[in-house]
Amino acid sequence: MYSMDGFATAFGEITLVLFTTLAPAGALAYGLMALPLIVQGTQLPVEVRRRLDQLLCVPVVVAMVGLVASATHLGNPANALYILAGVGRSPLSNEVACGVVFLGCAGVFWLTSFSESGGRVQLRRVVAAITSVLGIVFTGAIAAAYDVDTILTWSTPLAIVSQWLNGLIGGPLLAILGLRLAHFFIPGHRWGNVYLCIAVAATAANVIVYIIWGAQLPSMANAVTSADTLAPFFGVMIALFAALCTVAIFLGSKAAACKGETPIWVPLLSVLCALSGIFVMRFSFYMTHMTVGLGV
Repeated sequence: MYSMDGFATAFGEITLVLFTTLAPAGALAYGLMALPLIVQGTQLPVEVRRRLDQLLCVPVVVAMVGLVASATHLGNPANALYILAGVGRSPLSNEVACGVVFLGCAGVFWLTSFSESGGRVQLRRVVAAITSVLGIVFTGAIAAAYDVDTILTWSTPLAIVSQWLNGLIGGPLLAILGLRLAHFFIPGHRWGNVYLCIAVAATAANVIVYIIWGAQLPSMANAVTSADTLAPFFGVMIALFAALCTVAIFLGSKAAACKGETPIWVPLLSVLCALSGIFVMRFSFYMTHMTVGLGV
């Protein structure tokens, strides 16, 4: 007999579902969008560098929306002080601290893009690289925060791997959208195609990870229930995830070359489909919340 407890739990944590959907995608997309600046630097025309610099606000906004959504989980803004007090010993505190540092550095970098001068290109390449690394650290902190020993269904390497793979699906497609918005029409560039390949590989790998995870759910149980009763439609959700990501990749392939003639709605819809698919599986993740004690 199936239980509605899983749905109620996930719906109650909807802001965290949104956070873990958006933040990794935004953080990794930032690094991917910045990569042409970091690698090519002065080889890029000044106006191209400027547009890329300024459009880095796109992944920053996506990550920030996720972080702000998670802040509503605190209930009282004053509770943020307790979060900061736990930095270094609490995975959740580390997650928030990494997010604040990454978004702070990315925000300052974006603001300075409006006054860029040619003599500071090398410095900006270094700062962009450092900020991109901070985004990777932020993603890692998010993944690590949900590997909880007292939650049977989350205490598995699959929880960490799936979170990274989610970021590697949404991040590249969001980066393709950013490049399209920045009119990145450099003849012969292959950045978009490389990002698309990353998204394809991550989608295939994550479908496998979720299938393995779903197969393990019936064996995960406490004194009250088993995990498969909390998420009875886990298999259907995997199928929906795969379908949405496949559509996202197909649309992303139309915009990967960033040649300009692709309508802007194509990469935008690609990102929305990818994030929707990721959202579905993050929702299922919270549906499977089950402690080792007498509760779910």
